[in-house]
Amino acid sequence: MDSISEIEVFIKAVDLGGFTRAAENLGLTPSGVSRIISRLEGRLGVRLLNRTTRSLSLTDEGAVYHEHCTRMLAELEAVNATLARTSVTPRGRLRVDVPIPLADYVVGPALPRFLERYPDVSIDLTVRDRIIDPTAEGVDVVLRLAPTRDSDLVSRKLARARSILVASPGYLTAHGRPRTLASLREHTCIAYLSNTGPLPWRLKGPGGEVTFAARGRLMAGSGNVLTHAALGGLGIIQTYEYHVAEHLSRGELELILEDLEPEPRTVFALFERHKSAVPKVRVFLDFVAELFASRAPLATGRKRR
Repeated sequence: MDSISEIEVFIKAVDLGGFTRAAENLGLTPSGVSRIISRLEGRLGVRLLNRTTRSLSLTDEGAVYHEHCTRMLAELEAVNATLARTSVTPRGRLRVDVPIPLADYVVGPALPRFLERYPDVSIDLTVRDRIIDPTAEGVDVVLRLAPTRDSDLVSRKLARARSILVASPGYLTAHGRPRTLASLREHTCIAYLSNTGPLPWRLKGPGGEVTFAARGRLMAGSGNVLTHAALGGLGIIQTYEYHVAEHLSRGELELILEDLEPEPRTVFALFERHKSAVPKVRVFLDFVAELFASRAPLATGRKRR
């Protein structure tokens, strides 16, 4: 087995979290995977992995080696794609990382259409709300609601994400419609619960952006849960318009206090510069740009009173 193949086995074992899963993925035996990695360690003269009967973890040297090898293989893939002139037919496994709301409401529902359009492309979609290092984790494209500060990554703007306040018609009938920021304090407001506590709402007041501490009987770390709570008449939520577009269009939720909406945020695609030449990456970037462009802010389903 050549050095590149040994490195691929090592990366697969790390990324999949063990020899057994790597073996299943590569068509090898777990002992075969173990022997290959031991041979690689012997050739390098360092220990790459800490092994126990229950877990597998990188040593400090292994973490550095994994990061560099992941980058090297990605660059090699890009070069191979260019030299093979595969730009006509995108192919290969594409690794994409998307925040939960974008996965649930925008990207996920559109993936069958993408895969039908490009039958030689496969997708590994991870769904996380935290910032990741795509280079270290072997991810081709990351979608986020923030640009990157990493000079090695390219940020491509995809769409504006409008943050809105909504409630059900039933709730507004029972409790009244807030007209000002002060009156909002008299209502049940359902907050998103993050790892650090409930997230404050950012609203646009007369003097600029202000923060509002939403307080209610329910807090939840899921946009889906907040949406269902609003639909059930439990109170007011702040969410992105694309989360609830269908409910707004059907009149199941109503916009309130539109004059207090903060400036929209921007959805970005983040990727390594050299990957823009990889056909599978290029067509996916074009596809999501087209996808977000087709989701213009709703002009219907908004009820002002």
